[in-house]
Amino acid sequence: MIVAMNNQTRSRISPWRSFKTRVTLLTLGIFVFGIWALSFYASHMLKVDMQRVLGAQQFQAASFVAADIDEELTERTVALERIANELDGRLVCNPAALQARLEQRPLLQNLFNGGVFATDAKGTAIADVPLSAGRTDTNYLDRESVSGPLKTGKTGIGRPAMGKKLGSPIFSIVAPIRDGTGAAIGTLVGTINLGEPNFLGSITQGHYGATGGYLLMAPQHQLFVTASDRTRIMQPLPLPGINPMHDRYMQGFEGYGVGINSRGVEELSAAKAIPVAGWLLAVVMPSAEAFAPVVSMEQRMLWATALLTALVGGLTWWMLHGQLAPMLKTAQTLTLLATNRLPVKPLHVTRQDEVGAMVAGFNHLLETLEKRETALTDSEFRWKFAIEGAGDGLWDWDVPHSTVFFSTRWKEMLGFTQDEIGCGLDEWSKRVHPDDLERVMTDVQAHLNGLTPVYANEHRVNCKDGRWKWILDRGLVVSRDASGKALRVIGTHTDVTDRHQAEAEAVRRALEEKTRQLAFFDPLTMLPNRRLLDDRLSQTLAASKRSGLYGALMFLDLDNFKPLNDTHGHAAGDLLLTEVARRLTSFVRETDTVARIGGDEFVVLLNELHADTTISAEQAGAVAEKIRGALAAPYLLTMTQPGGQLTTLEHHCSASIGVALFVNHLSSQVDLMKWADAAMYQAKDAGRNVVRFYDPDKPVNPADTA
Repeated sequence: MIVAMNNQTRSRISPWRSFKTRVTLLTLGIFVFGIWALSFYASHMLKVDMQRVLGAQQFQAASFVAADIDEELTERTVALERIANELDGRLVCNPAALQARLEQRPLLQNLFNGGVFATDAKGTAIADVPLSAGRTDTNYLDRESVSGPLKTGKTGIGRPAMGKKLGSPIFSIVAPIRDGTGAAIGTLVGTINLGEPNFLGSITQGHYGATGGYLLMAPQHQLFVTASDRTRIMQPLPLPGINPMHDRYMQGFEGYGVGINSRGVEELSAAKAIPVAGWLLAVVMPSAEAFAPVVSMEQRMLWATALLTALVGGLTWWMLHGQLAPMLKTAQTLTLLATNRLPVKPLHVTRQDEVGAMVAGFNHLLETLEKRETALTDSEFRWKFAIEGAGDGLWDWDVPHSTVFFSTRWKEMLGFTQDEIGCGLDEWSKRVHPDDLERVMTDVQAHLNGLTPVYANEHRVNCKDGRWKWILDRGLVVSRDASGKALRVIGTHTDVTDRHQAEAEAVRRALEEKTRQLAFFDPLTMLPNRRLLDDRLSQTLAASKRSGLYGALMFLDLDNFKPLNDTHGHAAGDLLLTEVARRLTSFVRETDTVARIGGDEFVVLLNELHADTTISAEQAGAVAEKIRGALAAPYLLTMTQPGGQLTTLEHHCSASIGVALFVNHLSSQVDLMKWADAAMYQAKDAGRNVVRFYDPDKPVNPADTA
């Protein structure tokens, strides 16, 4: 029977979840990762080393060929200049003599396979060797290679182009013919016919490797001069961004590297400059050919690694099967004891090693678990008793059967007796306030799904007498099945009605305070508004009557506020007004008052200045000047743009300030406000950004200075 049960238990365990399988796969995985990582690393380093060696060789080849071309071009340039220096103005004026002189220089035809011809100062050919080329009387001033030396008086190598008479791709070396003063009066032009055999044959007829070759480029003209692939002769160079290595070469880099060419082929290339012409020689070879030995070696390494992996995997499986067999048998026996609720019996120890020690440890663990289960039952009883004693209600939810145990205290909190509430889940849910039920069920389900560590929710529950109580409901899943589904949840109910009532009272008081703030203070700057200003002005006038001390009322209007609003919006204007309020409050005493009475208009009320009129005026004027200077300083306004970015705007703004003195309650509040307002308009009439005391002899029409 035990054997049958062992087989049944073994059949319930998927082979892929078997401990033996997982240990084997883990061991094999570590080995495979290590050996394959080593294989790929070795392959990568081999390719890097091969690239460095081949690149150095390729760059050396490019250097040799570039040096030969540079030497050949230099030789032809020197020869052409020497012969051009032998010519003078008389020969240029005598085409027949010039033709004879050129025919006496066979070296020129040996150096220039496209022939040599001379032009006058207008770029027209007046002598040609050989004459069969038919270039006489043809004008070449439109060719930069001819017009350039005529202007600069310097020898140059021209842009590759199609010959006007030869009909083949050519490039020219042009030397100026000078008169006795050194001025260019003509040119001597030597042409290299790229369509015929020439000294660049090492490029056009040569190859590098089996499929590689040479490219001769003129970066200043963005053209291929010639190449092993003759279809590229005089073709435009690739556009920037297509081949990163080509772009580096065009920027003056000399060396080698790997890149994708304009035809989409990866290649190993090397480049060397040809200084005399400003050209560039490149040697290219497709990567497929350059790294063919490396690819072959990589394939052999991969095959060897795969065979070694298979061999080690088989040996690992066989070894672990023998070593883990006793431990797996012990695990199967423990599973039988747990699933079939068999009496706990000690396991048989068959080996005196680590596995035997583990089985002995299991025997001790089984004994300990039996004792703990008994203690847990006793502890659960004491725990329930302690919860009840603390005044909280207790509930115990059997999730699969949808039944809940409610403690006596839980029922008493809602006004029910022991027998008035059953054990169904609806006994709780139907008493939750309808507005709270969806939120409660969402929190419960989140905890059942394992998304939250505990369930905690405050909601209203209907009592027997119809009242609603606020309850702090807390719970914890204490048991789940093998798939993680919740089986049992234990929780408590705590009455928090008093706290909610206290919080509601605090909110009510806060709203009352906010209402008072809105009634007496400007909501933007939090300065007193006109209503509170009137009250404080009334108190100040009464105090002045008692003390005989002067007070001052200042009326301020910003001079450059509307353009800011129109240009940058009201958000910028609000920032400016807030900063103005801050600066104003920093220049007055705590007993004084700063108020905003609307728009960009502010009022400053100074009290208890002095009993003497002159001294009081000086004190008020000093404060007003400090305020004027502070408000005239630049404003840095930091605003948030629609995209969330912060920008800082520097704005310049000043204020026109009107001041009215008062004493002994001799004037009404209305008169004082009118006097200060009139003084402010007198300040604006005086040019703005000034302080003016009220002068009844200078009436001002506000419409003239607004």
